[in-house]
Amino acid sequence: MRAQAKQLCRQVPTLLRILRRESDHLDWAPSETKWQPFARLCEYHQVTPFVFCQLKTSEKSPPAGLLEHLRRRFFEISARNYRLAQEAVDLASFLQQRGIVALAFKGPVAALAAYGDLALRQYQDIDLVVRDQDLLKTVNLLLLRGFKIATGSCRPDNGKDVSRNHEVTLAAPDKSYFIDIHWRLASERAGVFVPDVERMRDRVETVQLPAGSVSTFCREDLFVALCCHGAKHRWGRLKWLLDIAEILRSPVDLNWNRIETITSERPLARASTSLAIFLAHDLLNAPMLAALPNALEATARTRSVAEGIRAEIFTHGRTPGIDHNHTTLPELEGSIPAWIQYLWARYPRWFFEHAILRIDAKDRALISLPQQLDFLYHIVRPIRLVGKHSMRVARLAELSIRR
Repeated sequence: MRAQAKQLCRQVPTLLRILRRESDHLDWAPSETKWQPFARLCEYHQVTPFVFCQLKTSEKSPPAGLLEHLRRRFFEISARNYRLAQEAVDLASFLQQRGIVALAFKGPVAALAAYGDLALRQYQDIDLVVRDQDLLKTVNLLLLRGFKIATGSCRPDNGKDVSRNHEVTLAAPDKSYFIDIHWRLASERAGVFVPDVERMRDRVETVQLPAGSVSTFCREDLFVALCCHGAKHRWGRLKWLLDIAEILRSPVDLNWNRIETITSERPLARASTSLAIFLAHDLLNAPMLAALPNALEATARTRSVAEGIRAEIFTHGRTPGIDHNHTTLPELEGSIPAWIQYLWARYPRWFFEHAILRIDAKDRALISLPQQLDFLYHIVRPIRLVGKHSMRVARLAELSIRR
């Protein structure tokens, strides 16, 4: 396993040069027997279609076996993309006819926004965003169409489940794809780090797909949402960063005044957006636009987080973000104090329950109390949580002083 990981890591510089659109400057090894690790790296980061389109016109011919493999995968992924785009149009129309406005998110709308071509962005499922009051009705309608709630998914009829989560996953009747029904863009605890969906609904646009039109977020809202999604997953797949780089390279300009307004509504979404722009420039040579608002320029803390992500990609071929969601968010500018303040003000019931009322095995392991003094664990728990996070808070404070 370690040898395989090392093989993948050695392919990272080559992959990054292709994602930067610098494939004409590559020097391919004459042997055709060593291209498989590169192909596996492309598959992991879900950038195979883009890589193929860059290499097929490159002046420096890649190994024939690699190009043929990428060609086959390109057509397989393209066929699936168009099929899922068709399904997204059909499902959105089906729900619209029943009084539910479902907004397409990621998937085909991100492909068009970033690449102008459905075939160039690999996606595995369909994402739709509905209002929270329409969630149960939406899921029940899809169940009648043969969809099944995926094992381990949030249960839409469980209020506590819904209050803590942000999506319900359903398997298609033929089990060939999944659909994620969102009512917000992140779980309750991470809501401070993402845009407010209700405000985003005021700026909804219509996008034309080959099979019909769908409603989606405006280009600027989609850009910020994609930045926050990547940060939530610590940019665990380079596909997400490539989306940002390609939007920044696009001839269709972003309205930076609108983005500044969007991110001022959620200051921690601003930190995620700034991180995405800096990483896209640093790793994929995306343009650092002159129109970029001062509020989105990278701070010392943002650069520190970006350097950590960069080191993980070059050392391990990926970051641990796929397996450990939200680990990056508290590292960003002002996150821990602001997050605590936000939770206390916006979700006092949740904060009180999780920080004080709930008692678990870790609290009891810290100190053993007789049963008649069990109530003291409600004092022990917040002390333990403060101690647990004190080192991270101290590190963030140190970075603030340096900045």
